[in-house]
Amino acid sequence: MTRALCFPLSSLLWLRLDRLPVSSSRFKRAIVVHLSIPDLPSMQQATHPRLHLRDTRDAHIIFEAVRQGFLRPVTRRLNEAERATSVRSGAVFVWEERDDESGLKRWTDGRLWGQSRMREPYLFYDEKLPSAPGGETSTSARSPPTFRFVDGVSRTIPSSSALLHQDRSGGNHPGLIKQAYSAWVQLSPTGTPRKWHLTAYFTYADLPTIPTVDADAILRNIIVPPGIYQSGKARKGDDGVVETFGHSALPPLHSAVGGYNMGVISGSSSQRGHHRMSEDQRVIQILNSRHIS
Repeated sequence: MTRALCFPLSSLLWLRLDRLPVSSSRFKRAIVVHLSIPDLPSMQQATHPRLHLRDTRDAHIIFEAVRQGFLRPVTRRLNEAERATSVRSGAVFVWEERDDESGLKRWTDGRLWGQSRMREPYLFYDEKLPSAPGGETSTSARSPPTFRFVDGVSRTIPSSSALLHQDRSGGNHPGLIKQAYSAWVQLSPTGTPRKWHLTAYFTYADLPTIPTVDADAILRNIIVPPGIYQSGKARKGDDGVVETFGHSALPPLHSAVGGYNMGVISGSSSQRGHHRMSEDQRVIQILNSRHIS
């Protein structure tokens, strides 16, 4: 008869085996060998397997889904097997920045990346791909650049930061694009703010087919409470309070450049300004009609 003494939540389970019959010695050894193998860490997966993040709202919805327990964050560095299976186009990872040894201080995925490009509110990095043998790594296919001069008022800005990055960078890069965002998270009114990060991946070829949060049955119903998430560009003071530096902290533009009163411009000056604007638009049209390499 076998009597179990305890089942502690540790890497070994101890059983009372001394009362087994002598003929069961082989069975005893098999159990001891089996129970002596420590538990391996479970395989980590992406927080969301396939998602196109467009703006701040999308990022905060993902954070809120993690906070409510609908999605799982990454709690340690990805190992080689996890990188090979999880780091792919569409994958989204949420992780908390921590200084202790068991946490994550920075994100590593085993790939080489180019310089960051800010497309509010995200940072984008183009993967460095190996070129021909003996050549240097490159971040995009070689093609003659095309410059366009456009009027700021008439320029159409994409609704997605990823699409904006594709538009600004030319959209020729064949490798992965890394998309990053961070926010200070106030989990409780009296708690210390924590810094959460979001890291996503996509390719330009795959981007049009990656669904958004609106297509997810759970995420589209997530409501983000106000005051919990603040941009990671804010600074946390010594008292633990997050100090934000938004547009409201900046003086009005006219006061910053000398407090000009736009209402006192003379008619002749206004006429000259209108003539100059028309001339500028004509030059822009001429430049846009030519290819500059």
